[in-house]
Amino acid sequence: MANTYFFKINALDCKVNLDGLENAVFNVHWSYFGETELVSGSKVSVSSIGVQSIDAPSGDNFIAYEDLTEEIVVGWLESKLDVEKLKENIDAQLAEKLAPKIVTLPLPSLAPSPITTPAPSGSAE
Repeated sequence: MANTYFFKINALDCKVNLDGLENAVFNVHWSYFGETELVSGSKVSVSSIGVQSIDAPSGDNFIAYEDLTEEIVVGWLESKLDVEKLKENIDAQLAEKLAPKIVTLPLPSLAPSPITTPAPSGSAE
């Protein structure tokens, strides 16, 4: 199945007052997720995070904080970020997660040993 991708807006940094504009956004904290569905129906997901600066608004293009939507803010991100590169990165993370080329293992002598239960000793007389 094809990978799916989506942004999540984590937070917005705002200037309380920028030339008379209240709560003007200047940074967007974001996560970009990619997921794939396995044959079993379960999903595997990975993500990248970042902070993107936004051009200072002017009176003509200012959107009041309370009028912002996820769609508007994601549009800002898509105009600034190389979304195709983000997808390539996510695809590589998913491929590595599904078929890892490197694993981290403990030293064999430090690996947990299986718990064994002692066999009962003889019968009571």
